[in-house]
Amino acid sequence: MASTREELLGVAKSVAFEIPEHEIAEYERLLERTKKTLETVAAMDDYQPTPDLNTTPRRNIHFPDRSDNTLGAWAWRFELSSASPTSNSLANKTVCLKDNICVAGVPCLLGTDAITNWTPQTDATIVTRILAAGGTITGKAVCENLSRGAVSSTAATGPVHNPYARGYSVGGSSSGTAAVVASDAADLGIGCDQGGSIRIPAALTGLVGLKPTAGLVPYTGIVSNDASLDYVGPITCTVRDCARLLEAIAGADGIDDRAGPGVPLPGQVPRYEVLMMQGGIEGLRVGVLREGVPGDGGIDSGVERRFHEAVGVFEKLGASVVEVSVPLHAQARGVYSVVSKMGNHMGMLGKATGRRQMMLTDLAAKKGHPYTAELVDKMSVMSKEGLLSGEFAWQTYATVYPKAVNIMRKLKDLYDEVLSSVDLIVMPTTLTPANILPSADATPLAHVEAAKGLTENTCAFNATGHPALALPIGFVPAKADKSIKLPASIQIVGKWHDEVTVLRAAYAWEQAVDWRTF
Repeated sequence: MASTREELLGVAKSVAFEIPEHEIAEYERLLERTKKTLETVAAMDDYQPTPDLNTTPRRNIHFPDRSDNTLGAWAWRFELSSASPTSNSLANKTVCLKDNICVAGVPCLLGTDAITNWTPQTDATIVTRILAAGGTITGKAVCENLSRGAVSSTAATGPVHNPYARGYSVGGSSSGTAAVVASDAADLGIGCDQGGSIRIPAALTGLVGLKPTAGLVPYTGIVSNDASLDYVGPITCTVRDCARLLEAIAGADGIDDRAGPGVPLPGQVPRYEVLMMQGGIEGLRVGVLREGVPGDGGIDSGVERRFHEAVGVFEKLGASVVEVSVPLHAQARGVYSVVSKMGNHMGMLGKATGRRQMMLTDLAAKKGHPYTAELVDKMSVMSKEGLLSGEFAWQTYATVYPKAVNIMRKLKDLYDEVLSSVDLIVMPTTLTPANILPSADATPLAHVEAAKGLTENTCAFNATGHPALALPIGFVPAKADKSIKLPASIQIVGKWHDEVTVLRAAYAWEQAVDWRTF
């Protein structure tokens, strides 16, 4: 269809281009050339990896019955294993995946009913690696609405309940994965983390959750929020399981452009499980981040007490403990928020660019641009707030985004400076235990306030790329009811590509103490 003069002038007006009258005809011809090119590319076949459905058949795909899903944690059930795995490192292990991870032939809900009837055509890289390692994937677990939110109350299928106290949050956005693993409904879980979404649910449910070094685990075939903040990693019951699962899924895949210098190829991935058990932690230098333990009532007293007791275990095991300081850490959440809200906004509008990656074109076709009022109405409070804030920021503070990107790099340099004098930095994973789930009719502000104390210490390391692990360290009383006991957690942060030291410290602590009776 030929471009019309009205179409040309409308586009020009939207970018403040006043075309001189005598040039309009030539710009019409130029725009027509562009349109023909766009139509030619649009008609071409897509190029996504094609799974071998004969070797890895998808069996018993079904939406879970309520009676088999009492915590509201499962999004979709099925059974998937390989007839010819190349190793047995995950043999006899069942695995659940966050429901933003593509499995060909299995519907993907993304926690929302704003986008419906999407069934991916390809398997995520981590899916093929789990199958190659002999694991059996038994389903996908609920994620928060469009993976936005740290409180397990926004999924279109309903809230996800904490296994330790029904009616309490399990965190987010990998809410279902944590609930499934913590309730022993699967042996291992995979979460995705854009601001703490692996570590927060792990922390609130007594699990080990690892956000790896930037790019270490391929994000290929996983729905992105913002490429600079996306991570995928293990949520498990033990550190040993975490190390084993990490080893199975890590390594560059030649597709994900997040894999920068230092990311090994699959055959060169460290033997995390073996290496972490060698040598103990005597002489290890552990830095307690001053800004990660805020005063003036900024942290739950029970969490603070448990944290300091947990640090004491490191000392008893022979580590040296010192206080360290990164003043900018106190502002990291604001810097992260700018990058997250503005970057995610462009992706949600279908305007993310600059990628060398496998793009989920079939999902892009489902999103529907421009948005309609009906579609926006189906979004959660967190997605609506992100839509509003993202558009406002680009319209009025566009230059803040590049500055925030630069400050993220500064923050990385500051942590690296501290990590030149200590081996690890530690702080509470979350500043509070799980809170009561907000009601379905809670106000927008109440929904946002329910996440207070959850991301303050986690989101910084999405921005900087450092590996960060959540480790359970005992129980604390719930704020609303002291008779209810909920898990607390310590976050262990290491140098880039030094997952071995992070895992070694966590494993030594875990072996020395039963966190459930600590």
